[in-house]
Amino acid sequence: MNKQQTNDFDKIILTAFMVSLARQFTDIPYARELAQLLEMQGLVKLSQPQNQDKSFLLTARIEARYKAINQVIAQYQITQILELASGLLPRGLFMSSNPNIVFIESDLPKMISCKQQLIQQLVRERPNLHFIEIDAIKRPSEFWKSTPLLKAGQPVMILCEGLLTHLTLLEKQLVCANVRKILHSYGGVWITPDFIDTASLVRSQQDDSDLQKLLQTVTNLTGRSLVNNNFGTLDQARQFVYKQGFRVTEHSMLNVIDELSCLEILGIDPEAARRMLAAQSVFVLTLDAA
Repeated sequence: MNKQQTNDFDKIILTAFMVSLARQFTDIPYARELAQLLEMQGLVKLSQPQNQDKSFLLTARIEARYKAINQVIAQYQITQILELASGLLPRGLFMSSNPNIVFIESDLPKMISCKQQLIQQLVRERPNLHFIEIDAIKRPSEFWKSTPLLKAGQPVMILCEGLLTHLTLLEKQLVCANVRKILHSYGGVWITPDFIDTASLVRSQQDDSDLQKLLQTVTNLTGRSLVNNNFGTLDQARQFVYKQGFRVTEHSMLNVIDELSCLEILGIDPEAARRMLAAQSVFVLTLDAA
């Protein structure tokens, strides 16, 4: 990766702070605590629900994708987990409370260092929670950095929540190649809600006038368009996944609609949230044996 690309990805990291602010308006474990720590360190300024200037529906999607991933995780008896671009996600902090799980958080150097320092302020050191620097698109793959923490002969679960939505098609292909390589070595699954289509984004903007403004803010912040960097239709996303050598099963985000705490906290119209989530899924990818 050249210097310009590194700077671009450092900009993407800034979206982790935006998402963390939205996550505070949910009942996701440790979400509020992480947001408060960010404020204490002067990294962000918290807002009250009535002053929340972000898209309410985007907050619903953020909560839905987090809980939908967790719902899918629970269907697998895999205890080795590698989370790509973990940002400020609180999943590792929560799941590592189970000593039988090895949870590896990974991100670019600045982000993973920040995350590790925040976690150390919330809990004592956990021997099963690890933080490593991995650039998910780099070739040759940097996923090898996780191998000293993984047991050979046991499957690994790869998680990716949010990263792919910012990446170009070529960058998505690079991540797929890196994931494919580690799954060849260990077996397991890749769980991600990031294969999204622009049609669903357009429909969501019709229900939430602030969403278009927020998407433009993200584009201005990162220099990357969530609309331009994703798929025209969900079927195009499926075809892309197949061409990368994966089989896919889909789990609708509507499966967690009744678990969304932000609907009450922020006064979100449940039907608007339902319409937004109707076409959105978590993909579970496994290697195509063919």
